Amino acid sequence: MRQTLQFLLFLFLLPVTLHAQRYEELVEQTAALIEENDLETAAQMLQKAMSLDPANENNPMLLLNLGILQRQIGLLDDAYISFTASMGNNPMPALVLHNRASLLCEMERFDEAMEDYSRIIQLFPNDVEAYYRRGLLFLEQHDREKAEADFIKSEQIDPNNLFTKLSKALVYKLDDDWEGAEKVYTSLINSDKQADPSFFLNRAECYVNTGQIFKASADLRVIENKQLHNPYFFILRGRVRLEQFDKVAARADFKKAGELGYDATLLDPWLKKTE
Repeated sequence: MRQTLQFLLFLFLLPVTLHAQRYEELVEQTAALIEENDLETAAQMLQKAMSLDPANENNPMLLLNLGILQRQIGLLDDAYISFTASMGNNPMPALVLHNRASLLCEMERFDEAMEDYSRIIQLFPNDVEAYYRRGLLFLEQHDREKAEADFIKSEQIDPNNLFTKLSKALVYKLDDDWEGAEKVYTSLINSDKQADPSFFLNRAECYVNTGQIFKASADLRVIENKQLHNPYFFILRGRVRLEQFDKVAARADFKKAGELGYDATLLDPWLKKTE
């Protein structure tokens, strides 16, 4: 995310006028603060820059960056306001809508997120990611028919796109074809030396459901340090430990998943297996 922010900040060369020099200095300071991971101060710098020159044509991009920073530091309502304000005259409307839709999902405002993804598709009908993410929302609504229609559309647009492949893996999982899903995630992992941790998590899930416990354990070890706040990681690791006849460790993992917010009705059967 830090690299994305830096990229966006330097998309435009800021004009040098009486106020613009100070404006430019504040933007440059923001980039340095992001590099130092001082996100709160970076957000303050962006706000100062925009207040110094409210009519600057680059402000929509700064508002987008501000929203990203605010989301990272947990100011979700403020981030929503910034993304919405960024829509005016923004040269990258799809990027703004994607960020706002993702934020709305985090805020569990799923109907509004659906509207944003639909808007992206309306404006940019070849945006494969929007079809994938809208498909996920359809699944949340238990509407598999519409979800698969979006997944099929993404494949028609670009069968080799990352999100098309993720769509395929998801359908495999819905059909309990864990071997098919595992092949997709393995392909994604092998094609990128710095593969997303979620690919390993999903592949571990496939391995657990096909009885390949050693492989599942290996994948979970790879991503352990990056998943300590993910309840499903502890569910999967608990299942692995249960298969390894370590009920004490399994129970500890299941309890941790509960502490992190995992659904109690889904968690209870696993806890009972450790008694």
